[in-house]
Amino acid sequence: MLFLQLALLVVLPDGDSKDDFQEPTSFRVIYSSSFYNPSRVQALGSAWLGELQTHGWENHTGSFIFLRPWSKGNFSSEELTEIEKLFHMFNIEFNQIFHNHASQWQLESRPEAWLSTGPSPAPGHLMLVCHVSSFYPKPIWVMWMRGKKEQQGTQQSDILPNADGTWYLRKSLDVEAIEADGLSCRVRHSSLEDQDIILYWEHRSSTGWIFLAVIVPLVLLTVLAFWLRKRWTRCEPPSNLISLE
Repeated sequence: MLFLQLALLVVLPDGDSKDDFQEPTSFRVIYSSSFYNPSRVQALGSAWLGELQTHGWENHTGSFIFLRPWSKGNFSSEELTEIEKLFHMFNIEFNQIFHNHASQWQLESRPEAWLSTGPSPAPGHLMLVCHVSSFYPKPIWVMWMRGKKEQQGTQQSDILPNADGTWYLRKSLDVEAIEADGLSCRVRHSSLEDQDIILYWEHRSSTGWIFLAVIVPLVLLTVLAFWLRKRWTRCEPPSNLISLE
């Protein structure tokens, strides 16, 4: 998203202009446009008398919002309508000029990527998923790779819009679990300047946890048995007692 703000400053005399010690009052008209993508632009307008906001502007209707009882000043309804039309035309023309030269403003957003697994498609198989989000403009190249070889079984979802005007997609690959090691997801986008994003799949094995789950109880049982044997030995009666017979 690109944000641009224009301000028009008019200095108005405050009170008697003959008083050299009177500070002038500024009247500012502020226009701002937020460019999310070529099809989504939000424009805002406001006017300020010193630190007091006196006017707002409705983007969709092109109408002024008078925030004070005296905000209309001495303008007639016809004059205010003409000013609103001029302001609305300026908004349309400015946005059109900007979009015609958007490439010079480098309106881009770098993608973010991460890996996950989806539901297992078959016993002994993994569904590897590469998520790519927050990129703009829309054209992008994403592929599951093994070394420099593209994996032809890669499947792409629809490219969906995010709330901020950027885009999101995912690439999935059905692969046998024993063949998942060595795979990577590569992302190419104009905002990356030939520095592709490469995410390597790391095999997430549960063998280590199974090993710990078996070994740790065995160790504890061995220690417990040794401790009980030692205590029992201490409690045994002496073997050299003299018989009373």
